[in-house]
Amino acid sequence: MAPAIWLSGRLNFALKFAFVGIVSLLIGIYISVPLFTQANRSIALVELQQAGVQEVGQQVRLLSELVLLRSQTLAKDSPSARKAMQALVPQIDEVLRRAHQDGNAKLAEVFAKEWANLQKIGPQEDKRRVFAAYTAAIYALAAQIRENARTHRFNVDPQLDAAFDMLSTRLPSVIDVLEKQHHVLAMDATEMATFALTGQVALDEAIPALRAGVEQLKTSLQALPSEDLTTSAQDLTLAIDQLIRGINQQQEVVDQLGAKNRTSADFAPSLEKLYALAHANVALSEVLLKQTELAVGIVMEHRKEAVSSSRQWLIGALLLGTFGVGYLFYGFYIGILKSVNALTRGTTAFCAGHHAVRIEIHSKDELLVLGTNFNTMAQEVERLMDTIHSQNQVRERDLKVLVDALETKNEVLYAVNERVQEELNLARSVQLAILPQQFPKESDWSVYACMHPARELGGDFYDSFALPNGRHGILVADVSGKGVGAAFFMAVSRTVLLDSAMAARSPAQVLALANDLLCTRNPMDLFVTACYGIYDPREGTLVYACAGHMPPLVRHAQGEIETLSTTNDLALGVMPQMPYSEHCLTLAPGDTLLMYTDGITEAFSSQGRAFGDARLKAWLSGSQPHRGTRWMVEDLVQHVADFVDGAEASDDLTCLFLCRSGLSV
Repeated sequence: MAPAIWLSGRLNFALKFAFVGIVSLLIGIYISVPLFTQANRSIALVELQQAGVQEVGQQVRLLSELVLLRSQTLAKDSPSARKAMQALVPQIDEVLRRAHQDGNAKLAEVFAKEWANLQKIGPQEDKRRVFAAYTAAIYALAAQIRENARTHRFNVDPQLDAAFDMLSTRLPSVIDVLEKQHHVLAMDATEMATFALTGQVALDEAIPALRAGVEQLKTSLQALPSEDLTTSAQDLTLAIDQLIRGINQQQEVVDQLGAKNRTSADFAPSLEKLYALAHANVALSEVLLKQTELAVGIVMEHRKEAVSSSRQWLIGALLLGTFGVGYLFYGFYIGILKSVNALTRGTTAFCAGHHAVRIEIHSKDELLVLGTNFNTMAQEVERLMDTIHSQNQVRERDLKVLVDALETKNEVLYAVNERVQEELNLARSVQLAILPQQFPKESDWSVYACMHPARELGGDFYDSFALPNGRHGILVADVSGKGVGAAFFMAVSRTVLLDSAMAARSPAQVLALANDLLCTRNPMDLFVTACYGIYDPREGTLVYACAGHMPPLVRHAQGEIETLSTTNDLALGVMPQMPYSEHCLTLAPGDTLLMYTDGITEAFSSQGRAFGDARLKAWLSGSQPHRGTRWMVEDLVQHVADFVDGAEASDDLTCLFLCRSGLSV
């Protein structure tokens, strides 16, 4: 809530209401955009399907004309067939153009090739070659129709999938088979007759699919609300029933022809009857095609109208909601503004000294309570002012007596404060005196440290002492808290740690023993974070352990900074019998070790920014260890002081440097 509260504190009432209104409007638009987009996509999809249905219907009619043209050509009516073929050229070109436009170039090339072969057939060509050429062109067009249906995404509509399958696949197949049966049976070849009989299987498979498509369309029509579509459903039922009866009659004639010898006398009449039935069934197929297109168009148009209607309702709801929100916000603004203006005038007059002013609020919200409270307060203030005025003279006399008495007491307090300050300064001198002031400065290594308390007395401490076998102990610790209590506990902690270290124990053992002793000598429940290490100058090795303390830093000779690993062990004085982990590293010539307390990283400037780990590492990386450990200590302290820029210290500042450089301090 902080950003909203911050913004509210910087806007007047008008801008607040305008801001909230604009945000509400933007949110409404943001929510409505996906709905508009989805509605537009749905309308575009329906329009795409409508265009696809029209295109597929035209192509199926073209396929029917090719089938009839095949019959006309096989009947040796060449001039009429050639003229009809020329009439189909514009339709064929349109199919090829649309195929290329829809990305079906491969199928278009196949159909164009078969159409070109068909145009090359002469008037005296063999019937079989004529039949094969027409059939290949018809199959290529049927494949084009199926691909066109897929391109127009017919398969994404589960409510009309059977109807689209009937329109784009089943009806073209039925038209081709119905007309083809007559011609293949009329040819003088037994294998062709056998091939014609297989068309019955295709018709048997197509009939259930045709009926399923019709039933699906009827269901979709009957589901449309408040429309009288009974005639369309009846026309569909009549068309499919007539076509199925015609197919069954044609199959009966085909069965009769298949059972008779071609040389028999009744073969020719049956063949003519089959020819007539085939033409009649093709006409019935076209009727079913027309009724199917009409029914699908009705369903899609209703769906388009439904989506458009929902979009219009959405626009109306958005406009109405926007107007309603704007109206409410404006009304609220005017009402609140009247009350706020009344409060402003009343408080301004009251602050100007007109204590008899009263505020009238006509609303029923919290501002009424505020106005009532103000009136009560103004009435009480007016009464109190009279009382105060009458008592001022008495209080002035009493105040004069008190001032005289305070002057005497201030003199006593000043003397006491001087004595306390002297005692604190003496205690600070004693505390600093118990810390080492002399440090080893060998030819190949040196140590230096300092402690600056935040107050007169501090809780940080350090130590540097020699150990057997030429080793050297270094220690930095931080007692929780500040002041006198932390200073006393610091003295106890340093004594305990130093006594434990002098017994030639490892760093982990020293911390563990000191922890147990401090847990028994800790009446104020303080704790100590510490980092203790044993340095061996002969090998440059350092073994160290940390008890909840800041991890030491190592500056390598080239300026790289390494943060030494610790294991987050518990601080001293919190819980007895705690184990501590040791770590070991080797300081190479030119390396510098820094052990410090959080008084460095948590030193705050006057702007409230902390010195921080990153700034400490940057200083250490750019420092000059060759100038000696004492210079390093003094430069770091000065660097922190420059950053703090006079701000009050938040914690004690302690640091210890160990350089393996071969230079003295």
